[in-house]
Amino acid sequence: MSCCCSSFCCSYSCEKEPSTFVMDRICTGWSVPEANSQDVYVSPNVKIFASGFLAYDEGNSDFVIFKFFNNNIQVGNSLTVYEGSSVGFTSNNFTRIEVTIPIGNPGNISSGQICITPRYEIDSN
Repeated sequence: MSCCCSSFCCSYSCEKEPSTFVMDRICTGWSVPEANSQDVYVSPNVKIFASGFLAYDEGNSDFVIFKFFNNNIQVGNSLTVYEGSSVGFTSNNFTRIEVTIPIGNPGNISSGQICITPRYEIDSN
């Protein structure tokens, strides 16, 4: 098998072990006490590639903040979602998503929705 590299062809072989990927679709509501942070998606010990959207439906804060983490290390930038709206995303190498409600009374609840299509590799060995 030959391999093309950029705009010219190389003479070496580019053989790669076949990979098997699994794709799910998960949509669920979330609700978090105001002035708190909470995980809204967790994929233990499996780094994934995913796309989807994060929505903030109602609460006393004007916006909420979503962060992606690989265990306890933040991956990429935070996403700010304003009340009554949603933000689409594509991200990889994360194990959890956290939402933070920046202000409010912990007795009140903010809510929204997360819809995620994760893809993760299954080891064929």
